[in-house]
Amino acid sequence: MALQIEKLIREFRYNSVVLPDPNGTFTLEQVRDFYSTVYPEIISADIEGPEQLGAKSVYVFRRAVGTKGCELTSLIRDVGALLHANWLDSEDAEFIKELQAAVGRNEVTYIDHDARVRLAELHGKYCNVAA
Repeated sequence: MALQIEKLIREFRYNSVVLPDPNGTFTLEQVRDFYSTVYPEIISADIEGPEQLGAKSVYVFRRAVGTKGCELTSLIRDVGALLHANWLDSEDAEFIKELQAAVGRNEVTYIDHDARVRLAELHGKYCNVAA
């Protein structure tokens, strides 16, 4: 009996959508960044897997769900993930970097009202998905 070798095919899933592997040399994070141009909300998603299904290695992008107690930190994390994809203009990028620094110093509770509104607007623009 001859040994048969099959190459595993990577497949990615987000919600009920099957996403083919855009480039076999991409890391999992690069694949996530690639698909974030179509699904911006996955930029901060966790990558689960692989699960072996026949000749496929299936990875799932699972959107992280924040809790009420860390809502601001969660918003900052989500919008901050857009820095890697260069989606933010320079002014918004600097704003998010300042907020990330505040999180690092445990000063996130001191964000003023205008900054909270701006953060919520950025999150709504780039990270929210219509239900």
